[in-house]
Amino acid sequence: MDEVLSNLSLDALRSPDIAQLVQGATGVFLAFTLVVTRMTGMVVLGPVFGHPSMPVRFRVLLVLALSLVITPVLVGTSRQQTFEALDRNGDGELTVAEVPQSLAAPVARLLERAAKSADSGLTADEFYLTLPVPASVFEFAGLMLAEFALGIALGLGVSTIVSGLQMAGSLIDQQIGTSLGSVFNPQFQSEVSLSGELLHQLGMAVFLIAGGHYLMISALLDTFQAMPVGYAWISADLIELLSSFVHQSLALAVQVSAPVLATMALVGLAMGFLGRSIPQLNVLIVGFPVRTLVGLFLMGLAIPAIAELLARVLPGGIEQLRQVMLSG
Repeated sequence: MDEVLSNLSLDALRSPDIAQLVQGATGVFLAFTLVVTRMTGMVVLGPVFGHPSMPVRFRVLLVLALSLVITPVLVGTSRQQTFEALDRNGDGELTVAEVPQSLAAPVARLLERAAKSADSGLTADEFYLTLPVPASVFEFAGLMLAEFALGIALGLGVSTIVSGLQMAGSLIDQQIGTSLGSVFNPQFQSEVSLSGELLHQLGMAVFLIAGGHYLMISALLDTFQAMPVGYAWISADLIELLSSFVHQSLALAVQVSAPVLATMALVGLAMGFLGRSIPQLNVLIVGFPVRTLVGLFLMGLAIPAIAELLARVLPGGIEQLRQVMLSG
């Protein structure tokens, strides 16, 4: 062994075969780090994945395991699949207008290399997208930041929808008189109402039962076709969709809390008539337990309907995110 090592020189490492092997290994390692970064963004803020009660070691192992499986598939993926994912109109030609902004410059260079005008399109044989190799640490950090932001956008969008349950619980507690009691939610690092925490846990259960974690991972995997590794991009449509999810979250809070709020209004009206009819009755003392009991009873009746509503809203929101990220 010592004799073999003594005969090994640095000149052997400069051979074309060794240089090509090192270059290929470097490209695979670069792709792996970018895949890890995109997966980490989803795990940081995604429901269930980003919950503080989830052990950090488990989350790290999950990201590394998924990345180890995904990276060889991406490296060996046929360019035909990426071409078909980017060719929106299906005419067999890929133009600059069809690709995300991060791919506009590479496609323009391919058109120039094929001696075509900027308005024309590339065929599948002319489309050959290579992994961008950063020339400095700052360029590498920029690539990682874009990949991380794309994963964050997916996790943030779903978490925004689920956060509407917290608001619905706060509205309900203010009406049934249990708003003074609160518990600590480690995911949001804040005090939340009892009903809000109950509905939030219900949302997490429905998210898992409906396969939301599988849908999120599947949506993120689909983005590697439309936006290959190193070409991640946060489009204006994606930012607008995340903004619309805030409105959807408010609408979800109103839908969930509306039956209880309407019933509490009727209970308050009945207590007012009762107080006018029987002045000797202390409406405050009698009305408080009545409102609480009626509110809790209605929440118990409404839980199946809330679960059914969440089973439609959550997969629909993930599908909207997937479509917008694929369109770039």
